Amino acid sequence: MRAREPDQHGFVERDGVRIAYEAFGEGPTTVLLLPSWSILHSRMWKAQVPYLSRHFRVVTFDGRGNGRSDRPEAARAYEDREFVADALAVLDALGVEQVFVVSASSGAAWALILAAEHAARVAGAVFIAPSLPLAPRFAGRDVNFNARHPDDEGWHKLNRH
Repeated sequence: MRAREPDQHGFVERDGVRIAYEAFGEGPTTVLLLPSWSILHSRMWKAQVPYLSRHFRVVTFDGRGNGRSDRPEAARAYEDREFVADALAVLDALGVEQVFVVSASSGAAWALILAAEHAARVAGAVFIAPSLPLAPRFAGRDVNFNARHPDDEGWHKLNRH
């Protein structure tokens, strides 16, 4: 049993890969909850969907490689722009012209690509704990996570010990 069952669900197919999607609620504003990575399916948003769908139309989809979506074998099938193209295919299948995009973790890259390359489709974006390298790494931050350090100062405190 789920806190909120989808109002619509189905699959879109792109280049032989089926992508599972669900839509909840109604309204003029649509919120797209992006997958965060191939290791998590759309149920990661299960706590947010019931509340958000009371106010907006909410769309989720299982990223390729997880949930009810297909698992292509080629590594190139998991490139960032493939996930963005999947998101656009889902929106097209549902007849959605513009969305507010919500991303978490590695989904931030897909949200940025979607907003930058398809600006007319994105009304706004929310980034939750974005895992996105936008700048060069800080000097001294490249600390071996498994190494034992002589102290716990600075970046030395961020390790398994």
